[in-house]
Parts: sequence; C-alpha cells; structure tokens
Amino acid sequence: MTYAPVTHAPPVRPQWGPIVVQFAAVLAIFSAAGAGCGWLWSRLWDPPQGVVFEGKWYLDEEGLRGVFSSTGWFVVVAAGAGLVLGVLCALVFDRSELATLLAVLLGAGLATFLMWRVGLELSPADPHELARSAADGDRLPGRIEASGLSPHLVLPMTALAAVALAYALVPKRRAARG
Repeated sequence: MTYAPVTHAPPVRPQWGPIVVQFAAVLAIFSAAGAGCGWLWSRLWDPPQGVVFEGKWYLDEEGLRGVFSSTGWFVVVAAGAGLVLGVLCALVFDRSELATLLAVLLGAGLATFLMWRVGLELSPADPHELARSAADGDRLPGRIEASGLSPHLVLPMTALAAVALAYALVPKRRAARG
C-alpha cells in the first residue's frame, strides 16, 4: 500500500500592514479632531470675570453664575466629537474591527488630552497667579477648566458607544464585497 505525500497548505498569515495603517489613520484623525475640539471649546466658552482683592482673585456675582460653563462646553464638544468620530471610524475603517475598536479607544483618550491642553493654551492666564501682582479692584478673566474626571471620559465613552452602534446596526461591507 502506498501513501500519497501529505501536503499542507501554508498557514494563512494576517496582513498586518493595512491594519497598522488603519490604526495609525484612526489615531491621526482623533488627534487632529482633539486639537480642533480644544480650539472650539475655548471659542464657545465665555470666561467668568473676577476682581482682585489683597492679592487674591475672587469671582464677582456674574462670574459665579457662569463658573460651570467651561465644564459644560467641554462635555458638549467632547460628546459631539465622540459620536461623529466613532461612527466615522466604524464605517470607514472596516479592515479589522478589533484594531479599529482599540484605535478608537486610544485615539479618544489622546483626543481628550489634546482638547484639554489646546483649550488651556488658548485660555486667559491663571487669574490666581496674576492677582498676586495686580492692584486691588483690577478685573481679571477666569481660566478655562474641566472640573473632575467625568468630563474627560465623555469623548471616549461616546466614541465607543458610536462604534458599537455602528457595528450592530450597519452590515459589514467586506462580507457584501466578497
């Protein structure tokens, strides 16, 4: 009895090149969007006014009413960006869903950091520092801020939710092509 030689097909290797390019593209999109969101956040926000007394800065009555607008605008801009970017990435980058999901998570964290840093850079200087050398009665604008941890989670959470919804509701295009 003779046996035919057993031939094995070479193992199928994933093509990492396109996945790495996709991953980098998602990070680049989120980075650019994060910087743009920081600019938008700083433009939408109206700094509260305060007054200097004995080297310290105090919000005036009108400034106390607007003290939460900085965090509020941060949340609004971050939520909108997260939703748009999440859906966009889920629909455009269909090579590897897992790579897209990981890139969106990392990119959203990076975008949040960039949004916060750009917003701070475009904001007026810290009034508490300026008050040390200012005269009593001088009026100074407040500095932009996003209070607490929760505002910084908005962009990543909305982006992940948008990706999940897009994956659940939109059929995979590659399956239709192949």
